[in-house]
Amino acid sequence: ARRIVMHEGSIKFIGGVAGRSASLEGDLSEANSDDFEAGLLSLEADGDATFTLDLSGLDICDGVAAATAVSCLRRLRARARHLVLAGAPQVLGHNLYRVGLLDGAGAIELVDMRLDEPAGF
Repeated sequence: ARRIVMHEGSIKFIGGVAGRSASLEGDLSEANSDDFEAGLLSLEADGDATFTLDLSGLDICDGVAAATAVSCLRRLRARARHLVLAGAPQVLGHNLYRVGLLDGAGAIELVDMRLDEPAGF
């Protein structure tokens, strides 16, 4: 498995099956959003396959981080036949819904969305 440790270990990208899956772990915030974007966009999504991203170990700490995640996931979705997010934080699911990425032909699929996000940002 490929590991990319970013911003002094605050986010880890763990490669699964090449072109088909990966996991993210850590705290995404405004401080490391540029590193997150670079790491997520470096993932190789096989355009002919479903790409599964396990987010069960990722926490989103602020609004800038949420906006960065949505933007990056939109671009990752464009490179995969189908994008599945497993264990996504509730705030991310809510923002993906608000911008229309959970409906229609190119919808991102949420599996086991977490309901443990703190409110308030």
